[in-house]
Amino acid sequence: MSVLMTSAPVAQVRKWGGASASGALSFAAARVARIVLQREPMASEALSWTTLYSCQGDAVRGRSELALHLLARPELAELDVKERLLRAYNAVFDRYDSSQPADMAYWRSQLSAGRELPALVRQELVPLYESGYRSSPCAAPAMARSPLFVVRDGSGLPLVFTVGANRSLYMFRRTPFGRWSQTDLSGMLPLNQPGKVQALDVQQAPDGTIAVALAVAPWGSAAGPTLHVAVGISNHLDEAGWVEVMRGMAPRQVPEVQDDVTRISFGLLQSGAVPMVLVTAAHTWYFNAAMDGPLMAWEEQDGGDPVASAVGSYRVPGAWRLSDTAAGRTLRFNSFARAAAWGIAIDYQNLPRRASSLHLAPSNVPNVPDVFVAGESIVVYRGGQSVPQPVANIGGACVVWSEANSVGEYLAYGDGSGGLWLVCRKQGGHWGMPVPIASTLVMATLMAAPNYGGVHAIGVTPGGALAWLRFNSDGAQVGAEEITQAAVWDDEAQEVQRAARVARSVA
Repeated sequence: MSVLMTSAPVAQVRKWGGASASGALSFAAARVARIVLQREPMASEALSWTTLYSCQGDAVRGRSELALHLLARPELAELDVKERLLRAYNAVFDRYDSSQPADMAYWRSQLSAGRELPALVRQELVPLYESGYRSSPCAAPAMARSPLFVVRDGSGLPLVFTVGANRSLYMFRRTPFGRWSQTDLSGMLPLNQPGKVQALDVQQAPDGTIAVALAVAPWGSAAGPTLHVAVGISNHLDEAGWVEVMRGMAPRQVPEVQDDVTRISFGLLQSGAVPMVLVTAAHTWYFNAAMDGPLMAWEEQDGGDPVASAVGSYRVPGAWRLSDTAAGRTLRFNSFARAAAWGIAIDYQNLPRRASSLHLAPSNVPNVPDVFVAGESIVVYRGGQSVPQPVANIGGACVVWSEANSVGEYLAYGDGSGGLWLVCRKQGGHWGMPVPIASTLVMATLMAAPNYGGVHAIGVTPGGALAWLRFNSDGAQVGAEEITQAAVWDDEAQEVQRAARVARSVA
């Protein structure tokens, strides 16, 4: 299924008096189209297919009836009976995988015996799905509502990390043969019992090394989660190298954390800076990822919650807080508590009106970041400067990503309505006009492409495919490729398998 995605839908333009497919039902219908047609629905098709899907009594009947409808389309006229059966089976079981299910030989024999495909789907496959039967993995290893991260490998290609529907951590790597490998990394952790990933962060330092942090909770147990953190991982590792890294990520002793972890995130990784990690459960803590030690409680300044905050280093570790004060909205860096009786406090001047978000990026000054702030416009405070430089005269934006290299500098922001926009600046030049990017993806993560200039976007399509899109420095799409996925066992199936293993061991 690793093919060029030439049929991806364009962004829909909403007009008065018109209708367009939206919401969970449209994504469910798009996934059936991806399974059966192996492409995304066009804008003109999405509404009618979503309507057909939603008119059925439940989800499995929606998938089955839409699959039979799509199989009758002229574009699939040359499919043989075996392939039609496979695509109908996969649609009923919500399975996006090119491999054959374990029981496919039986269903082929039913067709050979004279059963018609529509009757087989409605009378056999649908009730079988409803019974809970699964012969093969059906869940997705990459989902639009799960964490997704991309870093650059030693060849400059995307290295993708995601949490699947079964709460396992998967890595997708493009091999030297041009294919994509899929590796279950969380299954390699040194755990006493199987666990599920509650939170994940993967970041890349300026020197190319990779940092991974994840919180894992044991299956079927009330025990608290464990934290696993590694920094300075080489980006030249292959699958076997990553497996060894995960095997060596011993759990960090964190008796303070007994509740579910809702967030784990690195502070900005800078040259010479301490790698800080922020953990949020019932409370929020931070710690130094490079050394063992207790978690330190996060404390808000002046007792109030900030409008926005970020963790990193300004010579020493600390936090930037965008807060409302008696003097108005302010941005200040405060160093974390230290053994010595001194600290650092830095104030930033001339904030944009209604400043509401901030973003840190490595700068040319060692251990001091660039600080992007967005409000009624986007500005950047370079290095240790307290006076901003303009970036874009755009209001209501939230800066989500930036990266700089020898070719230029790139910044992406969300517009508050689901759109993602790219602003570029060539080295020594001025910031250009914002252009929309990755509008065909439900969600996306970005990475600069230093080899030729431009940006890589890794994301999930409406139909659930994992896609790699390439854009030039003007924001125009110049390439697309699907990242092959292999279906995985879902939570319920894994529980059944574990119970069966326990029963066999007892017997």
